[in-house]
Amino acid sequence: MTLAASFRETFSLKPHAGEARTSSALDEFAGLALIVSATAYLYFDAFGGVIRFALPAVGLTMLAYSPAGIAIIALLCHFVARLGDTESAAPMLATLAFALIAIGLSFALGRSLGEVGFALYIWLSFLVALAITQRRMHDRLVGAMVPIFFIATAGVLLNIVVRYPWVDASYEVLGRQMVAARDWEAYGMPRLSGFTRASYTAAAQILICYVALEHRTKSLAWRAGFWAVGLVAIYYTTSKSPMLAMALLPLTYFLVGRIRDSGAARRRWAASALMAFWLLLVFAGPFLAMTYGPQLYPAGTGVGADYSSFADRVLNTWPNAIAMIDRYDPVQWVFGRGLGSIGSPQQLSHPDNYNPGDNLAIYLFVTFGLASLVFGVLMFRGGQRAIAAGSRGRRDFVLIIAMLGIGTAANVIESILPSMILAIACARPRSRRPSRSERPA
Repeated sequence: MTLAASFRETFSLKPHAGEARTSSALDEFAGLALIVSATAYLYFDAFGGVIRFALPAVGLTMLAYSPAGIAIIALLCHFVARLGDTESAAPMLATLAFALIAIGLSFALGRSLGEVGFALYIWLSFLVALAITQRRMHDRLVGAMVPIFFIATAGVLLNIVVRYPWVDASYEVLGRQMVAARDWEAYGMPRLSGFTRASYTAAAQILICYVALEHRTKSLAWRAGFWAVGLVAIYYTTSKSPMLAMALLPLTYFLVGRIRDSGAARRRWAASALMAFWLLLVFAGPFLAMTYGPQLYPAGTGVGADYSSFADRVLNTWPNAIAMIDRYDPVQWVFGRGLGSIGSPQQLSHPDNYNPGDNLAIYLFVTFGLASLVFGVLMFRGGQRAIAAGSRGRRDFVLIIAMLGIGTAANVIESILPSMILAIACARPRSRRPSRSERPA
C-alpha cells in the first residue's frame, strides 16, 4: 500500500463498513479529529529524530508536540458528542472516573503537578486509540501503520552505513535540554534508531507495523520476505524483546490459524490459553526473574561488550522499581504511587531515582498498584473478542500478542505504537446497532 493510498483510506469521509454510526456533525468531526490526531502521533513518532532535529533549528520546537494538542481537542469533542449515547457514555464515564481517581490519589501521594501533567501527556495517545476503537474506527488506525513498516525498516538499514545528524543532537524545550535521538551501544554494537528517537522505538514500529502489513499482503512469499527484512532490521536495533516477538511471529500465526479453524468452544479455550501465557509472562515473569536473578546472573550485569541489558533489568531495574512501593503502606500496594511516579515524568522532580520500568506490568503496578490488574483482565477479554471476529480479528489478536511480547522487557506506555495497541486490546467497541436516540420514532 502506498502512502497516498493509505492516507486516502484513513481520512476518507465515507464511513467504513462496521464503524459506529455518527449522530451529529460534531460527532463526525470528532471521529475525523481522532484519526488525524492518531495519524499525527504515528508519523511524528516514525520521524521523531528528524523532527526534533529540524524543527528547533527553525524555531518551531513546540510544533513537535502538536499531536497532543490535536488529541485534546479531539477527545473533548468525542466526549461531548457521545455523551448522549448510552452505550458510548458508559465506557467513557468509567475511563473518566478512573482517570480522576488516579489524579486525585497521585496528588495525595505526593506527586507534583509537573509529574502528573507529564504522565497525562504520555497517556494521551492511549486515550485517543481507546476512543477510536470504541467507535470501531481502528481499522483506519491500523491501516495508517502499514507504510511505517517500510519507513522504519529503511531508516534502520540505511543507518547501518549512514550516521544521521540527529543522533546525539540536542535541543531545548521549556528550559530543559533534550536529545533528538539517543546514541548508545549494546554488546559492542551501536543501537540503530533510524529516523526515530531510539532503537527500541524503531524495533516496536517494525514489529507492529509488520503485523498490519501482513494482513494486507496476499502473497505468502511477500509476507515471508517482509518478515525476514524486518527481522534483520530489528536485529540492528539490538532490541531483544521485539526481536524475540518478531522471530516467534510465524509460530504465532500458525497457532492462531489452528485455533481459528477449530470449533467455537475449543477456539475460545485455546485463545484464552495463548493469551494467558503471554499475560503471565508479562505480569509474573519479572517477579520470578527477580527472585531467581542472582542465580541466573551470579557475575552481575557484565561490562563492555559482555554487558547484558536483560541482566540489568533483572538485577537492578525491576527490583528498584518494586522497591519504590512502600511495603508497609497498604494504600500504595492497592493504588500504586500515582501518575508520574515511574518513567520519564520522574526526571522532572527526581532525576536521580529515574527508573524506566522496562516491563508493562512493572510500570502499571508502580503507577496503579494492584488496581493495574484491571488492565490484565481487559487485555485478556480483548484477545478473546478478537479471536472470535473475522479476518481483522486475526490481525488484532496477533497485534495484542506482539504488544505483550514487547511489554515483557520494554516500556509500552511511553511508546506510541505499543500503547495504541494496548488501547485496542482494552477498549470495548460500541455495537454496530444505532442507539435508542438514533432510532426512528
